[in-house]
Amino acid sequence: MSMQQAEVTSAEDELQKVQNHEEAAHEKRNWVRLSYDCNNKCTFCLDSLAHVGTMRSNLEVKIQIVEGRKKGATRLILSGGEPTMHPNFLDFVKLGKRAGYPKVQTVTNGRMFAYPEFLNTAAANGLDEITFSLHGHTAKLHDALVATPGAFEQESRGLKAALAAGCFIVNVDIVINKQNVKHLPEMLETFISWGVKEFDLLHIIPFGNAWGPAKEHLFYDLEGNEDSLRRAFAYSRRPDVHIWLNRFPPPFTEGFEELIQDPYKMNDEVRGRREEFDRYLSVGKKLSCRQPERCHYCYLNQLCDGLDQAIEERRLTHVGELRLVKPAPVSGQLPTASAVRVVAEDIAEARALLAAVQAARGAGLSCAVTDSEGAPSQLYLELENYAGLTDALAPDQRLAGLPVTRCYLRTAEQLEAVLTATSGGTLDVDLCVYLNRGTRAVIEDLAEEHRPRLVLVQPNYDRVTDQIREDVDVQELLGKIPAPLATENIPACLGGEPPRAASSELDMGMLGPDARVDMGKYTGRYIADRYYTKSRRCQECVHDGACRGVHLNFVRAHGYRRLLPVLPV
Repeated sequence: MSMQQAEVTSAEDELQKVQNHEEAAHEKRNWVRLSYDCNNKCTFCLDSLAHVGTMRSNLEVKIQIVEGRKKGATRLILSGGEPTMHPNFLDFVKLGKRAGYPKVQTVTNGRMFAYPEFLNTAAANGLDEITFSLHGHTAKLHDALVATPGAFEQESRGLKAALAAGCFIVNVDIVINKQNVKHLPEMLETFISWGVKEFDLLHIIPFGNAWGPAKEHLFYDLEGNEDSLRRAFAYSRRPDVHIWLNRFPPPFTEGFEELIQDPYKMNDEVRGRREEFDRYLSVGKKLSCRQPERCHYCYLNQLCDGLDQAIEERRLTHVGELRLVKPAPVSGQLPTASAVRVVAEDIAEARALLAAVQAARGAGLSCAVTDSEGAPSQLYLELENYAGLTDALAPDQRLAGLPVTRCYLRTAEQLEAVLTATSGGTLDVDLCVYLNRGTRAVIEDLAEEHRPRLVLVQPNYDRVTDQIREDVDVQELLGKIPAPLATENIPACLGGEPPRAASSELDMGMLGPDARVDMGKYTGRYIADRYYTKSRRCQECVHDGACRGVHLNFVRAHGYRRLLPVLPV
């Protein structure tokens, strides 16, 4: 069936696809490398530097398979190099099933599956899913990219045999590069005609062979190939076809933003280079790949830039804002701060966290909670439960000696509780309200006397389905409220005015017990609150230099079309 004949998905179908893709992205996976070798020689191979012609030992692999399941992984992915080259591949499939994995998958060049006995044994041993790496729809194109004559014929036989077996989930990985990008729609059409319905389109990135002598033949102009890319993305609108984008630059997905890779997958990207990141953080050894020309093509560029910024923030002796979360570090010297934002369950936990970072309070931890002039820091509270707020602060509006000046409020109940606490005039704080379906009605009905203290805050969400479910139209809401309101995390094109300026911040959620930046924690906080994007149109906006855009999940939920540049008058 051609694309023109295919039925286009409804809005309900699209939402269901988003939900399905999200569940797949958040599934706990155990990637187990079997080999350091491959019988293809892909010109773009990211793993080529690890190909030393060896196989991992049976014992190492078995331990990793069993331990991964004990830690809660539900999907076992056997990878390489080329995993099927390992002489015990089929035994590892069987072990995965015996260990209790609901899904056992392999990512492969597929050539071994052209042998019926191998295919049938894989099925009998419990292999559930096969991802075939296939980069051209003709032998000429594919074989040139994998530098292996005959590879296309053998792999296509294996793929068709796997489809005919009827017991596997079969999907195709395609590395998009300069040689195949113009053929991408034809490739999808060909593979769909064979019966493939799931595709992972991987944007080429500058590692391994890809950043070698062939790089001029691999890296391509995105703008010059938008027509081919968009025609390929359009196949995702078919109800029976699933497309994932992997490492693809988000601004070039406009109109297909639901295909943007789930931010959660950034954890996998970091795990793949964890040793290098840890060396950088522990001994200051810069990543060898950090070169401007190379970074331009890399999906991790923004994360790496943010890491450099986080390290610089950590070195400051004074920051505008210190974000304090549990657990606090136990040693190290922290900067002074003009404001401390405490994220906690309740007043008691907030007080305990503040005590833990006061000067000379923690075992070896020192943090004078003062501004640069020695005055007490302002205190911002972001609590789950504001019960007892007035009793804790009376009579001087201080907690642990710090004046409370802001409360961040996520629910209508929290807002009502703080409004009740302020109604007698005993508590004068900014009401920083996260805008969602639950708080909208309270915001609209808010008494005139409280509006000067109201700050609207656009929340970020870990999951795009929450973003879709909870977000409200900020422009439409602001149109119903006569007085201009202060905003946070809302760009001028949506909020009407530039948001309240952000100050330098040290986020203790990024720090380990020794108060140094920890890569795993940094990645989590980056995904939550620093993974931002802009439309390519934003370059025309008068606020472009000062605006960081919107969180990636906002764009995945609502599209770049909401971001319209504010033009010079």
